[in-house]
Amino acid sequence: MSQSLHHIRLLAALELEVGRAGPRTLTRTHTEKLAGELGSDLQRAVADVADGMLAVAGSVFEPGELLRPKFPVWSSLEALAMTAVREQGFEPRIMAIGSHNDRMPHADLQPPDSAPVGQFVALPMVLVCPKAAGAGIEKALEHALFESASIGPPARALLSEAIGLHSVHGQLLTLSDLVALQHVQYDAVGLSPFWALIERLLIEPDRAANAELPAGLRARWQPDKAIVDLDFETFDQSQQPLDDYVVWLRAFRTLTAVLDTHAIGWQVHTADPVVLDVRHNLLIESVGPAHGPDGVTAQRHPDLGLVAWSVVEDGRLMHLYPLEPRSAESTLQDLITRGLPHLDDRPIVHHDPDSGRLLPAESA
Repeated sequence: MSQSLHHIRLLAALELEVGRAGPRTLTRTHTEKLAGELGSDLQRAVADVADGMLAVAGSVFEPGELLRPKFPVWSSLEALAMTAVREQGFEPRIMAIGSHNDRMPHADLQPPDSAPVGQFVALPMVLVCPKAAGAGIEKALEHALFESASIGPPARALLSEAIGLHSVHGQLLTLSDLVALQHVQYDAVGLSPFWALIERLLIEPDRAANAELPAGLRARWQPDKAIVDLDFETFDQSQQPLDDYVVWLRAFRTLTAVLDTHAIGWQVHTADPVVLDVRHNLLIESVGPAHGPDGVTAQRHPDLGLVAWSVVEDGRLMHLYPLEPRSAESTLQDLITRGLPHLDDRPIVHHDPDSGRLLPAESA
């Protein structure tokens, strides 16, 4: 049965009013009402949609939560739809998948409990239709939805009533439309090189890939491990002028933030004497004996913020490089707990321009 059917990945996208939203899942009762309205909106755009089975998930996602390698949200929605087809046979109808006690029946359909960060959210849908007609219906949807298929007031009112999701506009889209919109968004903020890597991992997750990114940053995708390998050099190792190193570090942090947004795993590779503190997700560079007093120097750049901490403890110097914001927070708490005095917290990177090495404040 599944071989004779065609799946079309769709979504109901909404631009939200500024303000807090409520829960991010709808009950089955609310999802059934919403699915009926969305089905009517789709049929107004492309009448042949009525020949298919529309599966709607009552889950509210942000784009980065949907655009992940192998598109797990849609894969899970399709699996549930095909289970229904195997059990009940295929026929044109609407299938609503809602939550019970705010939990969806499949983990991949469960959005985060936290409120959306941005003002753009979407509910995933899948249209299952006969294979013979599927390509034609998909092509018609690709042409019609983005330009003219808005979500009607009844559907938007249901979302407002059910979970406090107040929107200023709603649009029916294909998955390809969403990918294109994200491309535009990344271009608008100057991140198109990073989006090129993400898009490749979305479309070809089973192929190895190497990417040359801004500031000489390199990324390698291992499809068998579903992880991106990144080389990391400390300031001392890089031997770059400070401003060049800051540009590289900004590119590294931008890439890892983008990868995190799309739930793409990453890991760093370093050279001795740098080691990874797994507990804090922190790189530790052991330098050697120090002649100044014990204490912590926050190496802060006025444009980038924290580069590293230079720590003198028991007469030895080490530099600590947090790999993500949460690791910076936990490491700072650890330093405070250890009772080390703060030697300098100004927006200055203490370093020796001749040797290209970081220095604790007392030695600068």
